[in-house]
Amino acid sequence: MIIQKDSLEIFKQNVYYPTEIGLVSNNAYLSVVATNKCNRACPYCINSETDHTLQLSVKKMRRTVKEAVEKYGIKEAIILGGEPTLHPDICEMITGLYDAGIQKVRLTTNGIALTNQLLIDMIRAGLYGLNISYHNEDFILRSRLKEIYDIAHDNGIKVRVNTNIWRENHDNLDSFMRFYETLKGACDEVRVSNIIPKDSFSVNPQNNDEAAKMILSDAEYNSFFENLIEYLGGQITCIENPLTLGFVRYVLIPAKLPVIVNWNIGSKVAEQVCENDIENRRINTFKCLVSGNISISWNENNTIIK
Repeated sequence: MIIQKDSLEIFKQNVYYPTEIGLVSNNAYLSVVATNKCNRACPYCINSETDHTLQLSVKKMRRTVKEAVEKYGIKEAIILGGEPTLHPDICEMITGLYDAGIQKVRLTTNGIALTNQLLIDMIRAGLYGLNISYHNEDFILRSRLKEIYDIAHDNGIKVRVNTNIWRENHDNLDSFMRFYETLKGACDEVRVSNIIPKDSFSVNPQNNDEAAKMILSDAEYNSFFENLIEYLGGQITCIENPLTLGFVRYVLIPAKLPVIVNWNIGSKVAEQVCENDIENRRINTFKCLVSGNISISWNENNTIIK
């Protein structure tokens, strides 16, 4: 059984230190928005509200991340988008994060533009872990997922599949278990999430009609996840760390193919850690925005380093 014991969500036991921006975790990590460009247009994605021409300057990123590392002790980073593999200098971005003092760099991709050569180049640049957004075969085929996994596995890179649950996409236990069986041998662990309404984020646009129809009710999501934990967990002791990201609940099911269940039900902007009560807020994540500025939220209103 392969369990990524340094998984950000599960195994980190946070200690918080007072700073001028709030209580910062000793395990705080950095999300890096490489580009707003994407080769998909998923109706539920917050990226649908952004300017897709924008992409991150590696030079500015290196400077601002270095300052954030020195001030707040950030050790790990995950590169996101848009679709980060569309950034022309993605390998330079990986090395730039290490140059800035980051110790481990992961990347999340939908896999569409991830060629074998690009994957090898990113691994050579120092990629530590790879997350594949794989909800069904609309993005890439299962055979391609397996090919990516084999290359990563041969080079010592852990692969996590991130999958979202929406209406008619593995939204019941039987359907999900059939999907789960196809993932065996094609990844090291699976993270299962609900679709989060856009107005849960500080970006704060409303879902369009198409996206709204995809989202299950809070009660349906709660029922699905609780049934999944009960079914897959069985006699296994599941692991939950309530002090990870505050408004997001994480549970690890240490099955043969481990499953991380995370769901965010009912969170609104005013409840986000980044908004209120500066002295007492707990900060677990920083953002390097596509502008290159460092923020503690997804928008420029919470910029701390420019």
